[in-house]
Amino acid sequence: MAIPTASPVVLDALADATRRAALAELVDSGATATVGELAATLAERRIETDPDTGGSDATVDRAELRTALHHVHLPTLAEAGGITFDPESGLVAAPSDTPFDREWAARLVADHPDPAYDATLAALASERRQVVLHELLADGPARERDLAAVVAAHERGVAPTAVPASVTEVVELSLTHTHVPRLVAAGFVTRDPDGGLAAASMPWRSDPWVAASPLESWPAPS
Repeated sequence: MAIPTASPVVLDALADATRRAALAELVDSGATATVGELAATLAERRIETDPDTGGSDATVDRAELRTALHHVHLPTLAEAGGITFDPESGLVAAPSDTPFDREWAARLVADHPDPAYDATLAALASERRQVVLHELLADGPARERDLAAVVAAHERGVAPTAVPASVTEVVELSLTHTHVPRLVAAGFVTRDPDGGLAAASMPWRSDPWVAASPLESWPAPS
């Protein structure tokens, strides 16, 4: 049975408050803008939220924001398919019918402008990490070797027993050195003294965007 996951590409692109704000502004306006215009609008939004950022600091912030948009955030959103961006002309727009048009992605962008949510999305922005979380919620505590077999089976579309041991070993290494540490750091998973892993408290599970996403069908935490 396939494990439902939310697009890691979309989650990774949205795992930054500036990118969420930029996408929200482009979608709301429905118009093509220049990077400078978008930076000015986002800077004004920041001043409205935090008046202490006004004055000369606002000019510096706007310039830094424009540079970050042009070289980091807009290329990331464009590569993920959320916007169109021409680095030469500096024109940017949010077209319709993209992976970001899904209801869950729209709710996520609308409900979570705070940078504090970045870490949650970054931790979820991996299909392997999502599969690990689902397995721990569905079947309870497990060891990395068993989780690796489930991850490999999900990726190959076969039963865990059909995954070659060599493949399981490679996936286990990625879980041990990359994915599990990210989940532990985010507070989604705990590790007991014997090395076993268990699902921890995940407040984001009750967020409205989750209810509109494929993750809604995940088992509830015990």
